[in-house]
Amino acid sequence: MARTAKVETSSASTIQRRSRIAPKNHADHVNSSATMVDDDAHMEDSDGHSRSGPSKDTPTSNRTSSSATVESQSDAGLELLGEGMRAFVTLIQDLRDLGVEELVLPLPKICVLGDQSTGKSSLIEGISGIKVPRERGTCTRCPLEINLTTSEPSSDWRCMIYLQKHYIYEGSHYSGFGKRGSKGEGATRSRPLGPWTPQLPESIFFCKITKKADILNALHLAQLAVLNPQEDPAKFHPSSQADPGGDIQVKFSPNVVRVDISAADVPNLSFYDLPGVINQAEVREEDYLVTLVQNLVKSYIKNETCINLLAMPMTDDAANSTASRLVQELDAQHRTIGVLTKPDLLQGEESLSQWIEILKGGKFKLGHGYYVVKNNPDPRVSHSVARHEEDRFFEEVEPWARSLRSHQERFGTLRLQGVLSKRLTAQIRTSLPQITERVRSKTAEVIARLKELPEPPAGNLSLRIYEKILDFEQELRNHFDGGSDQLPFRKEWLAAAINFRNSVAESYPRLNFLSLSRTSHLQDTLPYRSSATPISTPTSKRSHVITLESDNEDDTTQPITPTPQRKRKQQGSKSSQVSPPKRSRLEDIPLHSDAPDGSCDLSNFNRVASNAKRFTLPEIRDILQDAHVGLPNQIDPKATQRMIEKSLVGWDEPLKELLAFTEQTCRAMILGRAADIFALWRGTRFFELVEEVCNAFFDDKLNQQVLWTERVLKIERQEPSTLHKATMSEARDQALRTLKAACRNARAKAFLDAKNPGWNTNLEPQAVKEKLEKVLDADLGPNPYSHELRALADVRGYYECAFTRFVDVVYQGIRAELFTSCRNELGTALKDRIGLGEKD
Repeated sequence: MARTAKVETSSASTIQRRSRIAPKNHADHVNSSATMVDDDAHMEDSDGHSRSGPSKDTPTSNRTSSSATVESQSDAGLELLGEGMRAFVTLIQDLRDLGVEELVLPLPKICVLGDQSTGKSSLIEGISGIKVPRERGTCTRCPLEINLTTSEPSSDWRCMIYLQKHYIYEGSHYSGFGKRGSKGEGATRSRPLGPWTPQLPESIFFCKITKKADILNALHLAQLAVLNPQEDPAKFHPSSQADPGGDIQVKFSPNVVRVDISAADVPNLSFYDLPGVINQAEVREEDYLVTLVQNLVKSYIKNETCINLLAMPMTDDAANSTASRLVQELDAQHRTIGVLTKPDLLQGEESLSQWIEILKGGKFKLGHGYYVVKNNPDPRVSHSVARHEEDRFFEEVEPWARSLRSHQERFGTLRLQGVLSKRLTAQIRTSLPQITERVRSKTAEVIARLKELPEPPAGNLSLRIYEKILDFEQELRNHFDGGSDQLPFRKEWLAAAINFRNSVAESYPRLNFLSLSRTSHLQDTLPYRSSATPISTPTSKRSHVITLESDNEDDTTQPITPTPQRKRKQQGSKSSQVSPPKRSRLEDIPLHSDAPDGSCDLSNFNRVASNAKRFTLPEIRDILQDAHVGLPNQIDPKATQRMIEKSLVGWDEPLKELLAFTEQTCRAMILGRAADIFALWRGTRFFELVEEVCNAFFDDKLNQQVLWTERVLKIERQEPSTLHKATMSEARDQALRTLKAACRNARAKAFLDAKNPGWNTNLEPQAVKEKLEKVLDADLGPNPYSHELRALADVRGYYECAFTRFVDVVYQGIRAELFTSCRNELGTALKDRIGLGEKD
């Protein structure tokens, strides 16, 4: 907010100051510019094509310039760009430096675009008079902003280079970015520049150049710095002793290398050299670059205040220009100037006729028509010599000298410079009223928002903040310690921990009696009924009386006779099946319940008990046979360990629910206390900082807790062990009695069903129990699965020890680590971040 206010206020002041200065100091330039624009309007029709020009009879000798005047003509051409523009261009540069382009609206600019290898670099050198890198893989990989400012005649030539970071690279890797070219690096609709995402603009000073001959190398190193976002830019400084090498981490960057040149012999001009548009990548791994570069170019030329300078080589078919297609797609032809390059390489009458038709406006029409320039590709040739060669080419070489003499006003870099001057001046003059209005509107908006902020507290601000942090620390201690109905956090989390304990306890391994033969007096398939019961308190004991009509040994309090409702479920009602528990989203778990007693919603824990492992006797037999030791009635420890691992699968969901509940309730409590304590600064950056520190601290501690609990669970599954021999033996004996009773009841019921189907239809539960007890063991015969029952009893005995240990460790860890850290350390972290911590 403060930065925005400063930018808007500075912007408004800058516009007002420039508006007052321009009429006084630059009236002649402005009037001259206006005249130039008017004159240009007479020269062009609605399509921007020439209506008048030199007479065909004009002697060639009158148009021939002597070599002695080449340097002065070149300088005069550059000065032409400064006519009428100094105040305007300087104003736009000042506004851009203040951040108006990011905060208000796009500013007028010239953007040079074209396909790769179109002579664009030579065109830039011809317009600006400076040498730019032409090495393959660097000059086409990031935009170049060139700002030229005319200085006093006695001033020395000076160049400042900056790295303008408008985007941050968030790719999955840096090294080898172009080598792998994963889909994640490519452009999407929501991320048009792929791994590059916008950030607050940042300007990094790179280097200062005082010798014109050094600028080429400096620009090359600056672009290497942009293409290596993970490296320190200082590594690429021209004076650095380290060898930066030629390797690059990314093959494309939307970040800009900005060049500010101040000299007496340069015009006031600002323009962008955009990466060359590519239609097809050289290697398949770089296919993603095609879309990324095109999206970047489109982001510049789509702005209505942008004057597009479209470079097209006369050695290619105009219909193949991808850059031209982008201009058409964005309907930007009306503000585009075409520049035809490499006329000296034109071959064949058929090719010539195409370009003549384009010059005349017969096809590929552009709003400002086309210009033809001829540049020397040799970077060693000086700017003045290149312009002299260009003049002679158009004066002496056919078809330019005679056949196309009527288009002479559109031949040569100097004439192109003139039209750029006129067009940019006109665009700035047209845009200034809108810029002024938008800056004023934004300023008023910022001022209104500033008025909504609370008045700064009186007195010692640091002391006030420090006192508030102390209050915050005390509030945290109160809520983590509990002890009052006004401090519900501890009570609610304890209820969640109890339900976590009960869910894990109720996830003990069960036994389903399925697929047994009639010789064992059991039906092949017995009716299924889920008898999972709600969980209430941690001290509740599981009953070991087994239901008679269930094919599993889930716990119930007494035998139950089937009712009509249960029979309907057994006959195929889907509602009788236990659905897998769904993991609730964090925001679905409320901090406080609407229940009358004020209890929190912990129903998720009750649902997860259905994740318990349910063994069948044939499954247990297969596991035992896989690890058979060769001796009868012996159980291999490997088989026991395998069954234990299967039995612990039901622990994941209760643990996830506890951690999710812990995250929501603890975070809400901390942020709620912070919001109340620091309410005086609500809506300020300080308030946001407090929230950021609290979230970051809690996230760090919670992540540590999650990793620790995952490690505890992994240990439980990989290394089943205990020293509680007596406890395990007692639990195993009790489990074996339960399993034997369940198995006998199921076999007795199957025996009676075989003799008299429907025998228990009208009997009371007590009568059913008595009937089953009267079945003799001799009638049932020996139990063929006694070995399997004993194996499961061993697992159940260990489970009683393991789940108690696991629950206690998780419970104690969260309290001792997460809660204690938040209670005792969060306030200190806040002091340190704000700068109020103890100094060494």
